[in-house]
Amino acid sequence: MTRTGRTQLMESQRNGTAAAILRVILRDGPVGRKQLAATTGSSFTTITRSVRDLLERGALVEGAAMRSRETAGRPVMPLDLPGSELLVVGTHLHPQRTTVGAFTLRGERVHDVARPASGSSTEARARDAAILTRDVIDELETSTVVGIGVATPWAEHRLPSLGPRPWDIGYDVMTEAMRASTGLPVWVDSNVRALAVEHHWWGGVRGNVLTILIGRSIGLAQMREEELVWSGRGTGGIVSHIQVPGSEQPCECGQVGCIAATCTDDALLERAVATGVLPPGSRQQDLLETAPAGSQQLAALRDERVQELGLVLPPLIDLVDPDRTILRGTFGTPGEIEACLELIRDRYRALVGREVDVEHRRPRAGGDWARASAALAVHGYINAPLLGDGPVEESQPAVP
Repeated sequence: MTRTGRTQLMESQRNGTAAAILRVILRDGPVGRKQLAATTGSSFTTITRSVRDLLERGALVEGAAMRSRETAGRPVMPLDLPGSELLVVGTHLHPQRTTVGAFTLRGERVHDVARPASGSSTEARARDAAILTRDVIDELETSTVVGIGVATPWAEHRLPSLGPRPWDIGYDVMTEAMRASTGLPVWVDSNVRALAVEHHWWGGVRGNVLTILIGRSIGLAQMREEELVWSGRGTGGIVSHIQVPGSEQPCECGQVGCIAATCTDDALLERAVATGVLPPGSRQQDLLETAPAGSQQLAALRDERVQELGLVLPPLIDLVDPDRTILRGTFGTPGEIEACLELIRDRYRALVGREVDVEHRRPRAGGDWARASAALAVHGYINAPLLGDGPVEESQPAVP
């Protein structure tokens, strides 16, 4: 092995140990060096060396000495993550607004701001989002920002009647704009993958967990232990052209009954406009209209989608075989969403012969997309604290 190769190997090993330390502390809370060695499987000497690196970088802080009740000897010096001294920033691009928030590594909100969306092209929208992010970072004078996470909507390009969408920004365009404006490590990914890592690191949902986001597209993301799996960066496990049993909706791909043409918000909106239930120019949020005019017809369309989701999601869940499945997205009233969960449970039981652990998580008051976006930065930073930015290599099984 060349000297360069040996150096790269040593750097990779150092980063691996540092990442393991940060993951344990983020998951379990303040711990001492001996416990870190036992939990990670590294030698005490290796842990001590890596802790020193992290303390020097400000990535760890050392608390007051405590005596262990279980063992005699020297007091334990608990190691923990910094508070507001070390932050991640999350930026989310919504069709109507851009939201930026700053968070501690444990997901505690420190600062946030929202501005109406501006820019008539993807490049302009990316540039404006990057400038707003830079402005927020500049306000965090006493804090160090270690990375920026950007969650972007991914949508089906199948409704030309609605015109161009400047918020559907390519990952390279967004990354370049953010790096040029801030000079910081940037992780750009899809909404559903942002939700998946938020569930794991900040929601306390451990194990093999599948997240399904139902919106303008339907995406899947899987966290298995501490690894983000299921397809590659940016794709969000899009399952657009799997066919829904019994659906006869034509898809622009040439097939009939694809998820993209049947179950997405875009598809539902297109049907509502085509049948006169909603006027031309309506938006996704209008699908939840509950006022008397047209509400029964809209409820019927939403119920139709509930039935379709109840048919197509159980086989996908079985394919991944998670311990737990979390649905996200406001795709109906609370009663309609609960009916969808019951259909999924019944269909899964009939297909697989056992129960499925599935739930729906509602957005927090005020929204949580900036927080989910920031979780992408935490995931990237925690897995590569000594190596800088860039997508962390993950296990990537193929999308069916």
